[in-house]
Amino acid sequence: MKKLLESSKYLMLILVFASFVATIASLVWSIYETVYVVYNLFIEYKGASNTITSLAQLMDIFLLVAVLYIFTVSIYELFIGELDMPEWLQIHSFDELKTLLSNLVVLIGGISFLKYFLERNDPTSTFFYGAAIAVVSYVLILYRNHGHSDKPH
Repeated sequence: MKKLLESSKYLMLILVFASFVATIASLVWSIYETVYVVYNLFIEYKGASNTITSLAQLMDIFLLVAVLYIFTVSIYELFIGELDMPEWLQIHSFDELKTLLSNLVVLIGGISFLKYFLERNDPTSTFFYGAAIAVVSYVLILYRNHGHSDKPH
């Protein structure tokens, strides 16, 4: 049973592969969206507000690609083995992975709020949208600062 469980870690390669495919698909989508935004910027210019919103949405997509990539690499490192990655991307525990991903979620939330703010003209819904993002961000920041132990498991 021990041998079976020890070798079953390679089942995580299925998850790593699926996540890598999602990363590549998102990367292709981000390239498509970039071409679309640049085309609209120079060919069918629709104003500064539209352009800023489009660029904010591009940042959101780029961050999603980064999150997927970081998740893929981290799951591989946690279950399969070390990769030759920069120090900041070397993940040694689930707490490190959750902290890194929660930081990116907060950043994506901020960009989403900027996009929402630029697209809407309704102060009440913008306030509630911003408040919801603020609450989620606050909880994630609290988790990052206090929600996990520094002791090795």
